[in-house]
Amino acid sequence: MTDFIHQLSPSMIGLSVGLCALVPGLRLLDPDDLRKINFSAIWFTAAALSMSRVLTETKGLDILTGAMMSWMQTFITNPLASTITLYWTAFVYHLFLANETAMLSTSLPVVLKYFMGQGFDPLPVGMIWTFAAGGKIFAYQSAPLIVGYSFGYFEAKDLLKVGFILTVVESIILLLLVPFYWPLVGIV
Repeated sequence: MTDFIHQLSPSMIGLSVGLCALVPGLRLLDPDDLRKINFSAIWFTAAALSMSRVLTETKGLDILTGAMMSWMQTFITNPLASTITLYWTAFVYHLFLANETAMLSTSLPVVLKYFMGQGFDPLPVGMIWTFAAGGKIFAYQSAPLIVGYSFGYFEAKDLLKVGFILTVVESIILLLLVPFYWPLVGIV
């Protein structure tokens, strides 16, 4: 909220506050508090978030989005096929990019531009694509999942099983909503 006043990056402010909390004279945090932090979750999250940056810099993102768009062209024939294609393509695309923000910020503009060029309404396309970002089967796809996994609240096989079931259920629900309910409320 105060960026316009001081022109400092929020990450620099966060690091400064963290360092100030560790200053011995202030006694906001002591070394025991620091030892309780699960640094593996922090490093894992940072590595996962940097994946989109690496893909952008190496032009791997251009190849990934190009392949995705050329693959989808053949399956966009009717509302049901379009829904299935959009949802599952976004789900697979999300496997390559770490979190929802990276996945959506790198792919949604390309997808919307393409589908608007084909005469599709961008609202349902964007909604389906965004809903597909909710499907997660690996811990690296979400920071809260990384934290839960790092503290041992669940195992990878549990996330894979439950995440895939929930993803399939969400896909089925969308197949019912898009052609039947969305037109009633003016989305399609």
